[in-house]
Amino acid sequence: MNVGMDETAMFDNWAEDVERMFCSALSDHQRFNLVVRLFSRCSWILLVELFRHMEDVLKRDFISLLPDCAVYRLLSYLDGKTLLTACQVSKRWNCIISRSQRFWRNLSLRNGFLVPAEPSAEQLADVNFSKCFYLENSLLVKRLTQGFSTGATFLRGHSDSVTAMFFHDGKLATASSGTVRIWCCASCECLAVYSMHSGCINEIKFDDNFIVTASDDRSAACWDATDGMNLRSFAGHTDMVFSVDFNTRVDILVTGSVDATVKIWSFSNGNILRTMEFQLSSAFPKFFVDNVKIWGADDSLCSYHILAGSSEMHAVVMDFAVQGDVAVLEKNVLSLLDNRCFQEFSGFRVVDSSLKVWCKEDVVSEDYVSLVEICFDYADVCGRMSFTRRPSKRNVRFLHCSDVGYLGSGDSFDVFLGSSHEDHSRRSWIFVVRNNLETIQFAIELPESFPGDCYRSACVCDTRWLHGISEESVCGRPLVAIVNSNHCITLLNLKPLKS
Repeated sequence: MNVGMDETAMFDNWAEDVERMFCSALSDHQRFNLVVRLFSRCSWILLVELFRHMEDVLKRDFISLLPDCAVYRLLSYLDGKTLLTACQVSKRWNCIISRSQRFWRNLSLRNGFLVPAEPSAEQLADVNFSKCFYLENSLLVKRLTQGFSTGATFLRGHSDSVTAMFFHDGKLATASSGTVRIWCCASCECLAVYSMHSGCINEIKFDDNFIVTASDDRSAACWDATDGMNLRSFAGHTDMVFSVDFNTRVDILVTGSVDATVKIWSFSNGNILRTMEFQLSSAFPKFFVDNVKIWGADDSLCSYHILAGSSEMHAVVMDFAVQGDVAVLEKNVLSLLDNRCFQEFSGFRVVDSSLKVWCKEDVVSEDYVSLVEICFDYADVCGRMSFTRRPSKRNVRFLHCSDVGYLGSGDSFDVFLGSSHEDHSRRSWIFVVRNNLETIQFAIELPESFPGDCYRSACVCDTRWLHGISEESVCGRPLVAIVNSNHCITLLNLKPLKS
């Protein structure tokens, strides 16, 4: 008996020495190799017993054993759905995960939620505030994906197809044939009806004082926003006018036409200041200028730019400066897109000192449409605007779509309208894409009555939700206006949840 006890004591002492050497004298790589070699010499019966013992060890609550920084690093790789599942493992896990304010805040920012820059004292005192904020806004996104079945109103009054829309300060202007209607989005009431053109109106824009229109009758026009009276016409194109934009601060109106020209006009007197003609070729047999836009480099009124785009794979920037009353000096013309790898110009946005142009990639696929965002950094160099194209580009694929159009952007999201034909039926969606990412954040399926013109049949209304999703930016505001095939407009207007 004493011999057995001595052998046990000797084994314990030997095991302690081996364990001490294993922990202090060997590197992690050496420990791993030693354990593997020991396992390789074990019988299958012993391996089964070891597995049973290791299973209990591996099921240990490792979260509670890690330091806070390691827990945050580990959880940061998980999405919201997986985290909520992890909260159900145990009360301890739920407590640790729910109270990780920093993590839930960053997860909300990653999803485009409008996180308060300076939380109130009450919010800071609530240890679960960040998690609850994430859950509330996730519910808003879920409601948005079902938006046209849970919160939509209808604007009825047009007797023909609606061909143009524009939103400004709570009001929506819609054009059908030669008629324009102004709607109050809050009450869905038609405020005014104006008869403006003899031909179809292709584009309309307005502010508090003026309404400008582009029409099939080869002209653009300016109207009084209060009574619809014609103030002046801009006639000079030889074919239909597809696009128009204006800026009263620099007294400029610009038009784009099917005649392959862009004309710059004096807004106040209707005189032509400049005409830019696009040279037609076998590569561009038809150059329809269907997208024009004016934007300013700053508030000094000394440097402004015009972007003209065509669905025939071309986009140019024209630089102009204002001197004196209405003198416009064209400084340079820069071709941004003149490449057969792009199918058509889709839209653009200006962010800080960058011009971001969306165009459709020329890929043959029945499964998706690919849009590419190309960025140009611009700066004023010796009185001339210099554009530098960035080497990287952003490519977003829209599965199951045959046509996609760009609608608008904000600080958090880009918005697109996509449609597809399947078995003689048409399905359409509003796609919301997170800025600087190539994945679709969520999609809103449109009613079956939507005709699906991806360029003239939808517009983003109140843009606050594109800068970040929150109860305030989403609920009770007109988000998107959609033209239906029965000549009415569907307005997505998500109602607040009842308390």
